[in-house]
Amino acid sequence: MAYRGGLLALAGIVLTVASCSHLTPLGPAPPQPSHLRSPFVLQAMRVQPPAPAGGCPAGFATLSVPGAGPGACYRKLGAPVTITSAAISPVSSSRPNPPPGQQAGPAQYGFTITLAAAEVPALTAVTTTAADAQGPLAISAAGQTWVLPIVGSPFTGPRLLIPLPTKNQALQLQRILASSG
Repeated sequence: MAYRGGLLALAGIVLTVASCSHLTPLGPAPPQPSHLRSPFVLQAMRVQPPAPAGGCPAGFATLSVPGAGPGACYRKLGAPVTITSAAISPVSSSRPNPPPGQQAGPAQYGFTITLAAAEVPALTAVTTTAADAQGPLAISAAGQTWVLPIVGSPFTGPRLLIPLPTKNQALQLQRILASSG
C-alpha cells in the first residue's frame, strides 16, 4: 500500500509542478566562472572542400588542427570572442544511441564550459554567425586550435559543450583551460 501512496504523492507533485509558471532547477547550483589558466578564443568559421585543382580558394586557408578533416579549407567569419573566465567541467564520455538495427558508434568525449552571464551575448553573437553560415566554431588556446562541430543554432545560454573526437584531445584542451585552483 505504501507503493500506491508513493505513486499518488508523486502524481500530486507532478501536477503541482506542472501548474507552476516558473521552475527552479533541482540539484547543486551551477559552477561559478573563475579565471582560466589560459584564455580562449571562439571564432565562427566557414568550411569548404579544396578546389578541384588542389589548394584552397582565395580567402580560405588549410588549418592543421586536431579533429579537422584532411585538406578542408577554412575562413574566419565575424568577430572572434575572447573568454578569460569560465567554469570548466571534468571530461566525460557518452555513446550516442544508434538507430534500430545498427551498432553503437565510438564513444564521444567532451566537457562543458559555463560562462558568466555577462559573456552570454558574445557567445550568442559568435554562434549566430557560425549557425547562419552553417559552419563550425574554432576554439584556440595556448597557441593551438580545435575545430568543433557545425553549429546548428545559436547558443543563448551560458553553457557551451566542447565535443572532441578523442579522450586525449578533450583532456588536453580541458587541462589548458582549467585553473589549477
